[in-house]
This record gives sequence, C-alpha cells and structure tokens, in this order.
Amino acid sequence: MTAAAAAGVLAAALLSAAPAAADDYPSWDQIAAAKSDLSAREAQISELEEHLAKLQDEAGALGNAAVDASSRYDALRGEVLASDARVAELAEERAAAAAEASELRSQVGALAAQTYKTGGMDSTVLFLLDSEEGVAHLDRMTTLQLVTERTSRLFGRADAAEKSAAALEDAEAAEREARKVLAEEADALYKDAEAATTAADKAVRTQEERTAVLIAQLADLRETTAEAELARMQAARAEESVRQQAEAAEKAAAETGRPEAGPVINPTRPSSPPASAAPSPSTPPATPTPPVAAPAPPAAPPAPPVQETVPPAPAAPVDDPAGAQNYALSSMPGYGWDGGQFRCLVNLWNRESNWRTSAANPYSGAYGIPQSLPGNKMAAFGEDWRTNYRTQINWGLFYIQQRYGSPCAAWAHSEKNNWY
Repeated sequence: MTAAAAAGVLAAALLSAAPAAADDYPSWDQIAAAKSDLSAREAQISELEEHLAKLQDEAGALGNAAVDASSRYDALRGEVLASDARVAELAEERAAAAAEASELRSQVGALAAQTYKTGGMDSTVLFLLDSEEGVAHLDRMTTLQLVTERTSRLFGRADAAEKSAAALEDAEAAEREARKVLAEEADALYKDAEAATTAADKAVRTQEERTAVLIAQLADLRETTAEAELARMQAARAEESVRQQAEAAEKAAAETGRPEAGPVINPTRPSSPPASAAPSPSTPPATPTPPVAAPAPPAAPPAPPVQETVPPAPAAPVDDPAGAQNYALSSMPGYGWDGGQFRCLVNLWNRESNWRTSAANPYSGAYGIPQSLPGNKMAAFGEDWRTNYRTQINWGLFYIQQRYGSPCAAWAHSEKNNWY
C-alpha cells in the first residue's frame, strides 16, 4: 500500500470513528426521570449499554488503525535501516578499493622511474619488492625482464582495483538514491502512524471519561454499585472477546488453511542488491604493455554517512520477551497450571509471536504476543493492549483457559492445525 493510499484509509477510519457528541449521552436528570417507570428504566439501561459498546468499538477501531499504521511504518523503517547498512558497507569497500589502486599505482610508478634512471634496474629495488626472487635472479638482463613482468602485474592489479572502485561507487550512489526514496515514503508513513496513534489515545481517554459516568448511571438505575457494574461489563466483554477470537480464527483457517500464516512482522519489498551483486570489473590481460610512469591518483575519500534519522514508531511498545515470559510464569498458578503447562505456552507463543509485544501480522490483522485477531479484543483486559505485554498475556491466558482448558491443549491444537 502506498503512503497516499494509507493516508486515505487512515482518514476514513478517523472520520468513521468520530466520538459521539456530549449532547447524545443521557443526563442525570433523564436517569432520575427514568427510575420512576419500569419500561423507561429498561429503555434507559439499554441506551447506556449501547453507548458503552459504541465507545468500546470506536476506541478499538482506532487502536487497530494505529497498530496497522505503526506496523506498516516499522516495516519500511526496517528497509531504510538495511539500506543505511548497505550504504556504509559499499562506502567502506569503495574506499578500500580506491586505496589499493592508489598504492599499486605508486608501485608501478616507482618501478618505471627506477628502470628509466638505471637503464634497467638495480637488484636492490627487486629485493625490496620480493627478496627471494631477487636472490634467485641477480643477472642484470634477467632482472630487467622480471621487473618488466612485475610492472605488468602491478599495472593489471591497479587497473582491476580502479574498476572495482568505480563499480562500487556506482552501486553506492544507486543505494543512496534508493534510500532517499524509502526515507521519503517512511516519513509519510510515520505521519500516518503519529496521527493514528494520537486519535487512538484520544479515543481511549474519551472512552475512560464517558465510561465512568455511564457506569455510574447504570448503577443508579439498577440500584447496584459502580464497581459491580464495571465488573459485570468487563466479564461480559472478556467472554465475548473469546467467542469472537475463536470465530475469527476458525473462519480464517477455513479460508486460507492458516489464520495468520505465521507472525509476518516486517514484510519487505524487493530492495537493491547487496554489494556482492555489483558488477565486477573484467579481468585485465595477463601481460599488458607496461605504462610510462604516472603520478598515483589520491585515494577517494569515503562519502559522507547518511545523516537522516529514522525514529521508531510513535508510542512503540518495548519488546521484552524475557520479561513477558517471567510475567506469564508468575500468572500460571492463578489458573492451576504447572511448569509443564508453561513449557507448552512458551512453545505456543514462540510460534505465534516470539513473545514480542509488537508482533503484527499485516495479512490477518493479528497482533501481540497471543496474536489476538484483531488486536483490540485484548482491550477486554486493558485499554493499553497495544503496548503492555501484561495486558496481552492476561487476555491470552484467559482465552486459552476458556477455549482449550490449558496451554498444552492449545499447543496440541496448534501442532495439529498450525493455529490455535
């Protein structure tokens, strides 16, 4: 999806999920008036519950949009960082090739100059270049022949190094241009992710503020407590999330054979070939004509490093697989599960997400350590589900208990069907 298309999708999501105006919510006077009539009371309760569900749906939709936008940006950011590494590698190889060419040209020039001055060459020069060869051939004519051959070999090596440096310079320039294009698209996707994250955070704040009032009004109508109403709502929401997750997983498996096709975290597009793929210069002739002495060209300085920064996605979660596993292990006794069950859980979520809080599948919409499909189902255990591995694990363990009874049963299902 291009940056422009992504921006259009994001704008549509934000508009469709605009929060209700404050005037749409019932006032306390309306709540008081409804209490005097049973039918009015039930109608008012139904309206309050509809408002609560709508707030949850709005926050969830915007949360999913934020995850999607951040995941797309993360994928492109990975490509930019990989391009940075290729640029650095090419620059280093190019500088090394240029330095080698310069040194070899210097040796060619030194040999040519010495031969010209002496009418052949003094054997001490040959000793410096190759002492064993010099000892074996002290005859002046043989020495002159060897110097000529050595000059030819040095010239060939210098020519090859120069061609290699030129090819690497072209490859580096192409990679820098490709990096520039990637960076521009990444900047657009970052702005999308920033806008989506801001909208999602605002929706969560609105939901929390309005939910507190709506729950209090429900408690007043039902003559219970806000705590009791909140607990009832959360329990119902958690159970519904399990039902929806199971339904979504089974539907996706029926359509594709695998609801998630593995946690594809950072899909990449075709990129520039690595440095090793740059065309290599042709091999020089075995015995080229020795050149006249020429000044050695200076080694080309390395190109300046890429200066642009590539920030992480806005409000990016911190992936801490070890911390997540420790938290999951500490939560196991609450479900009556032992160490054997934990080993099954480790295997299961290694397969699903490698225990990464930010694990996102761009094809299915699954997200998080337990790969909720989509991610906002985990909001039943906390509105911080996008970034908090504890919230993700709490939902995941509840889902496993309700759906399979234990992690080992879930793992057995995953082994058989490649999903759970």
